[in-house]
Amino acid sequence: MESPLEDLQLVHALQIAPRATWTQLGDVLERHPSTLAARWDRMHAEGRAWVTGHLGSVGNPGCITFVSIECRPGHRAEVIDRLCAVPEIATVEESARSWDVRLTVLTRTWQWFTREVLPLVRADPAILRTQVTVASRLYAIGNNWRLDVLSPAQQRRAAALAPVHVRPPGATPPHLTELMAVLSRDGRAGATQVAAATGSHPTTAARHIRQVIETGLVAVRCELAQEFSGYPVACQWYVRVPPAQLEAALTFLRGHRTLRLCASTTGDTNLTFFLWLRSPSEIADVEAGLQTAAPGAQVIESDVGVRTHKRMGWYLRADSTATGQVVPVPGAE
Repeated sequence: MESPLEDLQLVHALQIAPRATWTQLGDVLERHPSTLAARWDRMHAEGRAWVTGHLGSVGNPGCITFVSIECRPGHRAEVIDRLCAVPEIATVEESARSWDVRLTVLTRTWQWFTREVLPLVRADPAILRTQVTVASRLYAIGNNWRLDVLSPAQQRRAAALAPVHVRPPGATPPHLTELMAVLSRDGRAGATQVAAATGSHPTTAARHIRQVIETGLVAVRCELAQEFSGYPVACQWYVRVPPAQLEAALTFLRGHRTLRLCASTTGDTNLTFFLWLRSPSEIADVEAGLQTAAPGAQVIESDVGVRTHKRMGWYLRADSTATGQVVPVPGAE
């Protein structure tokens, strides 16, 4: 159920430059700006694509934690409903392995996770068992994945429109939580929308938007419903890689355009990564390639996703399209 090529070209351009104007993107894609705007409005209304903002990694190391959950028989649906409502739980995915549900939790500190989020999860009477894995270092996130439909020249033109981190974070702008709430729901939101939410002047709001994006305090990404991407299979691996071979493993993994997560981890494994694939047969290819790049690598667990119910705060339907309901990940605690 792959989207038409012109839709994918627009998404690819927005992956590279998610806040570029339609006029700028028209130059990249050689289409009239109004044509692109109408195409985007249709895709967005159908829930097939959206742009969202979230806290970036520059000047904000934060804490990323993966929680695997086993539910009591017959209670998975209700557990998922409760977990999706928790703002710090950014992503909720059904698993095909022994764990029923996998969570990605984003907090500003480890202490916030252990004192506020983990007790909430463990107190759920329908949850039998949990396993916590901490990301100790982040190498790739969902912002980095790319479709492969634009020509190299088009990609270079789009990249020229993307913001560059040109200055240190400095002081956190006021109303960051309100600003984040707006950008979570619409990563392309302009100064007028942010000003209305923060009670500031549009000129001030525009300055704050530029500040948080240009410093990397806020990251903006274009998302595409997975079933319309051409890569309908999601798989996450937990592997053990000898420290001397880690860089070789990372080089291999970064060669995959649909790498949506790669991080060093605590526990029985020291690396996890998450890829979108065209078919289950590619799982063996990925593992073979990893073994070639890092001969000492051991795959401890691989898990094919059944369904994503929530991704970076956005609720998703069974066909992976966005419902429009968003629970913004908190901007600060």
